[in-house]
Amino acid sequence: MDKKRTKRMTNAVTIMGYCLLLTLLVSCSKDEEGPRIDSVWYNMVEAPIEQTEFAYPGQTICLHGEHLSDLKRVIVNGTDINLNTLFVYESDTNITFQLPSDVNTEGDNIRVVTRWGMDDYHFIIRPASEQPTITAFSATTLIAGRTLTITGTHLDGAQEVWLPLAFGGRTKCEIDALRENDETNVHAIIPDDVTFAKGRCEIVLEKTDTVRNITFTEKVYSGEINFRN
Repeated sequence: MDKKRTKRMTNAVTIMGYCLLLTLLVSCSKDEEGPRIDSVWYNMVEAPIEQTEFAYPGQTICLHGEHLSDLKRVIVNGTDINLNTLFVYESDTNITFQLPSDVNTEGDNIRVVTRWGMDDYHFIIRPASEQPTITAFSATTLIAGRTLTITGTHLDGAQEVWLPLAFGGRTKCEIDALRENDETNVHAIIPDDVTFAKGRCEIVLEKTDTVRNITFTEKVYSGEINFRN
């Protein structure tokens, strides 16, 4: 009887040992899982936080994914990001950083290197010389039926114009097709029965990248403007 009891105890200890070993192996495998980038998002005060497939030098972006902690390097088109700056924030699911002004615009790749491995993500850096901007408005007191002229750079391809309304809303303005809309001027017709407020103007642009042979949608925002009726 004692021998049987001893054998059962020995078997139980052996099984427990195997279970503990299996748990440790699973834990180590999980801890050593390589990084993965799932998406890239804008992360800037002057624009909404939204997913993107491209950015410009100087803009701040956030990589979303998994197992991004224990970060060793972030490389954008061959350009190393300085991880010791105040503009780099890292967690297991996010890495936020500012693109250098001299980042390479060729290569279309972001590489993340952690203690456990690396991952590549296809991402476009467009030249700063092609970045759209909004610089001025023909008026800030807006009258229904009149045309608002928005001035800036690289505004060709304008498809939509949005202006801020009271209580956090916004309204879409029809683009005035009777006037010439080009790289520097977009003309929008002020709609009826709306109450304007302080906020940002948004222009949605349809662009073509001849180098990559792709068409893409881009949004450009003004600074905070005190629009009123």
